Amino acid sequence: MSPTDYEFYQQTLLALSPNTWIDILLNFTIAITYAFCVSLIYHHCRGLHASRSFIQTLYMLTLIITLIMMIILSVRGAAAVAVAFGLMGALSIIRFRTVVKDNRDTAFVFLSVGSGMAAGTGQWWIGFAGITFVGVVLLLLENAPWRGGSRRVIVKLTFRPGPGESSDSNADISTMLSQIGSRINMLHVRTLRLGELIEATYSLTLSQQVNPSYAVNQLLSVEGVENVNIFNPSELEEP
Repeated sequence: MSPTDYEFYQQTLLALSPNTWIDILLNFTIAITYAFCVSLIYHHCRGLHASRSFIQTLYMLTLIITLIMMIILSVRGAAAVAVAFGLMGALSIIRFRTVVKDNRDTAFVFLSVGSGMAAGTGQWWIGFAGITFVGVVLLLLENAPWRGGSRRVIVKLTFRPGPGESSDSNADISTMLSQIGSRINMLHVRTLRLGELIEATYSLTLSQQVNPSYAVNQLLSVEGVENVNIFNPSELEEP
């Protein structure tokens, strides 16, 4: 490295590093804002399966990365390289033994790391731009018109069968299901109260003009139906 490059390197570090307590507190405040935005995106994507401990991890990770970046930038001279490699070696000892159940969780970890780096180096506009862009892309993907699977639901019916009728041959229920949706599949059937009631579970795609509340009311209007539950398949079990 030539003297000119070294001097430019030192000036860059001096410009990026926090010089006062106000700069440090401001970086941490921006980091918390980043973490809040990331947690909102995570909660929107994971729905009911959003992990409270994982959200806390996102906050901690963003703040820790911010702290590390400020430490690296605050060291002057050749020691900065030694500190950087030392911190990398220390962090490499940490291993995440928790099994990642959703690949998107790994992406949120990287998003938190990038946000912390932006906050720690004072590049706030890059962090806000990155989080905004990622959030908009995920929002568009979640609400894309070609995602027909978003209308796919699980319908669980409890009804009292008539004499000689079985759950999969009940004409009234089958007719009503075909009126509110399509691609109807029988998942399973079981008896309740020693055969007095039958519980049948179907998967179907709701029609565009039908919402879940309307579907429930229509199915309850069928003679013999006593209980109706409609579930989103993605919320029934952890991915």
